[in-house]
Amino acid sequence: MKKELLLASALVGTVGLSGIAQAADITPSFSGHARNGVTWTDTDAVGDALMAGHQQSSLIVSLSQVTDGGITFATGFDVTNESDAATDTTGLTLTFNSGVKLDLIEAGSAYASHLASVPSAAGEQGVAATTTSSAPSGLDYASSNDLVGFELHSAADAFGIDGLKLGVSASFNGDAAATTSAHAMENSMSLGASYVTKAGDTDITVGGGFFTGDTVATAATSDVQSTAMSVAAVTGNLTVGLGYASGAYLKDKALLLQDEQVTGVSVTTAGVAYAVDAITFNLGFASGEATDEILGVQGDGFSDSYEETAASVGYKIYDGVSATIGYSDRSNSSENTAMAGNSGTSWYIGADVSF
Repeated sequence: MKKELLLASALVGTVGLSGIAQAADITPSFSGHARNGVTWTDTDAVGDALMAGHQQSSLIVSLSQVTDGGITFATGFDVTNESDAATDTTGLTLTFNSGVKLDLIEAGSAYASHLASVPSAAGEQGVAATTTSSAPSGLDYASSNDLVGFELHSAADAFGIDGLKLGVSASFNGDAAATTSAHAMENSMSLGASYVTKAGDTDITVGGGFFTGDTVATAATSDVQSTAMSVAAVTGNLTVGLGYASGAYLKDKALLLQDEQVTGVSVTTAGVAYAVDAITFNLGFASGEATDEILGVQGDGFSDSYEETAASVGYKIYDGVSATIGYSDRSNSSENTAMAGNSGTSWYIGADVSF
């Protein structure tokens, strides 16, 4: 509780000392999109090829105000995100004159924020996901935080080094009651760093970090932890990237299913993007492995796996209007057994109108 009170006091003190006007004149900004398309999927199961319409939309409202002291307060909310029909408020971000940023409430994880962006395919293609397999598909699989927390970002010249950014984040849920085998994140901490440099005509970004977190489940023999790193290089219209992460995490399974701990995690991502005029070509690859077991129950040692290769072609029709054709080939396995219904190929063709 003391940590939460200190965080709240810091927020109130920052607001009070920043010289923010009593009568705010804030003009919101809006962004969003409407997406319409068709998907075609064919899993490895027999006779289940399916063509279906696909529609999604989002509407985001952003709010910001600059105080007399030069501090920018920013927050916002989405009215709907990918047609989820739910309103979600973002956290609060303070940006200082020095370029330092502080995220408060629903802050991120420093290691995930500093990863270099690895290209991947665009589009809505993909066979159905599964909660049975615990193999991750992304580098930030361990990023799990309580709402009460912060993330501090340095300016882009940390310690006077141009291109170097550092970050630290933490979340606090120390008042959570201990359980035997029901997982909930207790406290977490993360460190991240990224560095942007130039080699000839190529801009290179290297980023990554470390994440660690505690669980309230006493039956867990492993906490959440991950080390991740990625690199991206941009030469003219060509971008290539590669990333890797490893560690362990806890899996909170809904619908009264038993929670699991996942160890021996490793995931690799790679991608290429090339833009020419109004056309963008993307190619992405992801491969993950992990071993899961129910909390408090000895596992069988069999592993889960995930692998996907996906590609897309995007075309900018006009400002705010684009078309996408995408393809993916995905395979999932659980306990060393292929999951036919969650493996297979998929196509997507659609248009996106955004603002």
